[in-house]
Amino acid sequence: MTNTTTPQKKYELTETRRVTLDYVIILSALLIYAIFKSGTQALFLALISVITCTLVARLGEKILNTPFSSRLLTPVVIGLSVALMLPATAPWWIFVFTSAFAILVCVLPFGSPEKAPFVPASVAICFAILCWKEQVFSYSNTDASITQLLSQNISMGDNIASVLEVLVGNIPSAMGTGCAFILFGALVFLVIRRPKDSVPVLTFLLAVIIMAILFPRVGTGRFISLIMELCGGMLLFGAIFFISVPSVMPERMIARIVWGFTGGVICMIIRYIGAVEESACFGILITCAISDFFDKLPLTKKEKAQLQEMEIPVEIPITVVPDEVLEEIPDIPEENTEKTEETETSVETEEEIIVQESETLEEVISEENTVTDQQAPFVIGGGDDE
Repeated sequence: MTNTTTPQKKYELTETRRVTLDYVIILSALLIYAIFKSGTQALFLALISVITCTLVARLGEKILNTPFSSRLLTPVVIGLSVALMLPATAPWWIFVFTSAFAILVCVLPFGSPEKAPFVPASVAICFAILCWKEQVFSYSNTDASITQLLSQNISMGDNIASVLEVLVGNIPSAMGTGCAFILFGALVFLVIRRPKDSVPVLTFLLAVIIMAILFPRVGTGRFISLIMELCGGMLLFGAIFFISVPSVMPERMIARIVWGFTGGVICMIIRYIGAVEESACFGILITCAISDFFDKLPLTKKEKAQLQEMEIPVEIPITVVPDEVLEEIPDIPEENTEKTEETETSVETEEEIIVQESETLEEVISEENTVTDQQAPFVIGGGDDE
């Protein structure tokens, strides 16, 4: 069986592996923090999600004969994303059903995650929120989460200690969404590794910052409102891991900038008017669904100039043979050259003979005509005398 993978396909697979590996590195750091905070229960639940995603993906490959590349660690990324967005207090079977939903509904029907119009983990979390809202948001039996406080317009406090507790993750939250320090570190890692893909993430967070400052939900100051909106719930996690996925973002850079900013505004609006305490995933889901629209925005002057430079007139291609190739071409034998010259000479000789014969024939015909004209009067006259 021959390998028919094209260079373009190989490049896409290599790029997918690189992006997937970046996500695995960041998610592993968040998992280590979750284990430190929640113990081995966090590791157990994460393994359940990863194993479920991997088994369902492999089973789907065999049954549906789909090209879903489970060897690219994609099921691992989906499983870790789902697990880290759920609390350690949730039942294990929620992790199983949510992970299976992510693969069965959001991956296999499209063949691969890269062909899906949305991020599978974000859709799976929305499914879990709609089905098991109480278990998904049961972060703690005693303290309220940041999103619960914001939904009730209650501040976490305006002292430095409260801010530090939020930044280090000493608050009720999902397993991987609580520590803002690690998430901001993941954002820096993303900017360094994939600067173009991080542009919509930055504009998304810029819109969140502007909305939080202009429309605060707590009365202890705009800065506290900003910290609570940015570090509370799934918003920062979703921005880093869902908005940065190359397959769901627009192709053009200006479209990515506008798309990311629009997504941040949508998420904040849904947060303000949503019926659940955390609805950032629903806003991200809407943002991914409208990404194709932003590629239809008018071209900028720079883009028009680039298109004009690319419009090169069609010319007849000229093949330049390297000197090395010319040296390898064998020379024509001298005998063949002599034969060719003899053939050309013989052809020229035959043409000259034909021309000479035609000229001689014309001279003969003209002489006969002259003789006939001179003899004609004598013959006629002799007949009359007789």
